[in-house]
Amino acid sequence: MTRSRVRSALRPLVTLGATGGVVLLGFLGAALGQTERAAESPNSTEKRVWAASRAVWIYAKPRLTPNGLGYLRAGASARLKTGEPVRGPGCAKGWYAIEPEGYICADQRTAFAPNRFVKSMQQARPTSAPLPYNYALSNYAPMYRRLPTPEEWKHAERFLGEPGSFGELSWGNRGHEKLAVVRAIAPSGATPRFFADGGSVSQPDTPALLRRMIPLGSMLAYTQSFEHAGRTWLFSADGTLVPADRVRPFRESTFEGVQLGSATRLPLAWVRSEPEPRYVRAEDGSFEATGKHWPVRSSVGLASEPAIAFRGAEYWRTLQSHADGRPLFVRAGQASIVKAPEKLPWGVAADEKWIEVSITRGVLVAYRGADPVFTTLISPGAGGVPVKGRDNVKYSTTPVGRFRVTFKHLAQDMSPDQGENRRFWIADVPYTQYFDPPFALHVAYWHENFGDPMSAGCVNLSPRDGKWLFEWTGPRLPEGWNGVAPSALNGQGTLIIITR
Repeated sequence: MTRSRVRSALRPLVTLGATGGVVLLGFLGAALGQTERAAESPNSTEKRVWAASRAVWIYAKPRLTPNGLGYLRAGASARLKTGEPVRGPGCAKGWYAIEPEGYICADQRTAFAPNRFVKSMQQARPTSAPLPYNYALSNYAPMYRRLPTPEEWKHAERFLGEPGSFGELSWGNRGHEKLAVVRAIAPSGATPRFFADGGSVSQPDTPALLRRMIPLGSMLAYTQSFEHAGRTWLFSADGTLVPADRVRPFRESTFEGVQLGSATRLPLAWVRSEPEPRYVRAEDGSFEATGKHWPVRSSVGLASEPAIAFRGAEYWRTLQSHADGRPLFVRAGQASIVKAPEKLPWGVAADEKWIEVSITRGVLVAYRGADPVFTTLISPGAGGVPVKGRDNVKYSTTPVGRFRVTFKHLAQDMSPDQGENRRFWIADVPYTQYFDPPFALHVAYWHENFGDPMSAGCVNLSPRDGKWLFEWTGPRLPEGWNGVAPSALNGQGTLIIITR
C-alpha cells in the first residue's frame, strides 16, 4: 500500500501558547463549500462586528494575551453585547464584548459594517456539510488575485505544461491522490461581481496578478466555479482564483461509522483493508470458509459470547446465518473486534463523554460513561505503534496516552512551513480537534483507507465521522466561530484515550 509520509501531523498554521491557547502565526484560508451559503447581513435591531481580515481573535478578557478563546474567519461576524467599547491593554480603540462570550479588539482587522472584503469573503463561508468545501489536488496551479486575460495567463503558466496535464507526485506525497479524479469541473454559477473590471476581493482597481503557485501535490479548497474567457475558474478559500484545468477534484468518501444503542450494540467486528471470509463450524469443530466475504470497511454484529480459539486464531460468532441455518463466524485478525470495556477508565465520570482510539486495530469508539454510542474505523500514524524515546513527528507515529481536546478548528490549513512561501500544504482540513499538538483528530478528504495506518501521526477520519465527532465533543463551537478553546461557557475538552 502506498502511504504518504507528510500528511496529518503537518504543522498547523497556528501554534499553541504556554497554557494551551492558540496564537495566530499564518493565514487560515476562509472556508468554502458545495451547498448554498447563508450570507450574513446587518440587522437594524442588532450591532455586529465583522472579521475584515483573515482571522480575528476573541479573548476572554479585554486585553491582548497569548491565548485566545477562539477566532472568526474573514467574512464572519459576531453580535455585540452592548455596542460600547471598554478600555484594555493592547487595543487603542477599545475592546467590544461579543455573544456568547469574549472580547474583540477594534482595529484595522475588524469592521462595524461589511466592507468590500467582508462582502466578498462571505461567499467563502463554510457549509455544515461533511465536507464544508470543494477540494482539489494541485497539478501545480497558479493562484491569481484577479481574472487574467488569455495573454496574461499564457505568460504566467508558460512553464507548467499543457492545461489538464499533471506530473507524478513525489514519494512523500503519494497517497494524497487516492480520491483525486481526472474530470473537468463544470461552471456552477456566474462570475462574482467583485472580480468585474479587473477587481479583486479587497480592491476595485487592478491589483498585482499572481499571488503564488500551489505546489504539485498540495491541495485547494474552493467554492463556486464559473466561466471566463473560455476557461473555468475556481474561487478559492483564500479569495484567489485558480484555473480548474490545473487541478484534479477529489470525490467525497461516503464511508461512515455506526451509531450504537438499543438496535446496534457491541461487540462488533470491523472489516478493514481486505474482504474478510465468512466461516461456518463443521461437525468436527473446525472452521471452514463459505466462499463468501464481508466487504472492506463493513461492520459485522457479534454475539456476546466469548470467541472460540481454533489453531491459533479466534473465531467470533456473528448475528448472521449461512443459507443452511448455521451461524456465520468472523476470524479476528484482519477484522478488528470492538468490545466495550469491563469498567470505566480511571477518573472518568459516570456520564462523561470520552473517546478511545486503538492504533493497532484502527478503530475509534465514543462513549458516554460506560455506554458506547459510536464506533468507526480510523487511520493512525503510518509509523505504527510509537517507540518510547522516538519522536512521534519524525517517525509518523500516533502518541499513546490520555489527552483532552485542546483546540478545535472548523477548518484549518496544515503545512510543514509557516508564512506565504510554503513548500507544501493541505488546504482547510475539516473538523480538526487537537489533543497533543501537532496531533489531532481530523477529516482526511484525500483517502478512504480507514482502518489502515496512513497519517503522519494524526487520527484520520472520514468526512461524515469527522463532522459527527466534532459536533459531539467539547468544547462547543459557538455559531459563526471557526476555532474555539475550552472555557467555562464552551466546556472542557473531551477526554481522548489512545492505546496501542
